[in-house]
Amino acid sequence: MRTISSSLEAAQKSTAATPYIHIEIGGTDYSSRLLQIEHHEEAYRERAVVVLRNNDSVLSDIDLRGEYFEIGYGHDTSLGKEYKDTAGLWVKSQQIVSLEGQLVCVLQCEGMWSLLRELRIMIVGDPPYFTISYDKTKTIYELLELVFGAANFDLEALGDQDDGIISAFKPVLSINMIPFENCATVLYRLIYMTKCYLRAKVGKKFKIIYPQESDSIDEKYYSNKAHYFNEYVEKHNLVVPNKINVFCNQGVDGSWENLITGEAVDEDAIEAYEGQEILHCQIAADITNQADADNRAAAIMTRIKAEELAGRLVIPHDCRVELYDRVAIYDARRSA
Repeated sequence: MRTISSSLEAAQKSTAATPYIHIEIGGTDYSSRLLQIEHHEEAYRERAVVVLRNNDSVLSDIDLRGEYFEIGYGHDTSLGKEYKDTAGLWVKSQQIVSLEGQLVCVLQCEGMWSLLRELRIMIVGDPPYFTISYDKTKTIYELLELVFGAANFDLEALGDQDDGIISAFKPVLSINMIPFENCATVLYRLIYMTKCYLRAKVGKKFKIIYPQESDSIDEKYYSNKAHYFNEYVEKHNLVVPNKINVFCNQGVDGSWENLITGEAVDEDAIEAYEGQEILHCQIAADITNQADADNRAAAIMTRIKAEELAGRLVIPHDCRVELYDRVAIYDARRSA
């Protein structure tokens, strides 16, 4: 969760709060021109549509395509306009729209994950190539650092966000065997081996996030006191599949004579489904010991269980909240 000043926190909890959105592109502040914004921060994708007032035609003569910027959200506070920036975006297209009595500029913007999907991990030659393999020589975290570095992004230090896999397990990783891969594909392959997630940050950075059941709640929202929520929908899904098997230790000749099977089981989900055991199998041929096999199965099960609880929360804007934060909802409402 982003850290904000006490004055900004007090302002955004007030029922009379005046929101503020900061838009600065190419060194020019366009905040006063903002008419409309639709901004999405999602897992593996960030995007926004920004509509700016252009009645004076100033933006008709300015090319903003390719510009990097960060959208800041905040409020009018006792100390003036305060805000916190979000993960950056690039302007991918610019439209000048003429309406009756109004001229606007519409910016279609995409974030760092979109750029990572565009960037290929390769050397351009004749023919282009960059086939490379890491044979248990680097940990997952070290490989993530290499890929982010190739894309000119920074990965923050692991700190306390260590699931015991990301900093210890050294996989066999082959890149660009066929076809050429983009950075996002390789990053997803790596992070999927763990119980961790990747959070886009300001300043073209990423951070490892390891959610745990023991983690404290980042923020609480209430129906009858600040910080208020307007609407909350909660959905509980049955965990399916509820058993994971990962088949490991394939021989160099392709045989499975020394098969190692990693396993993870959600007994509560099986019981909830009247004892129905729903099996999902994966192959990780390069894993050669039981501990790593079980870790891979546990990582897969953790991601499946993370989708057990789904929901939608509508609140007056809280500029502290980031992707993968943990919130608690307290609802005192009663219907007649």
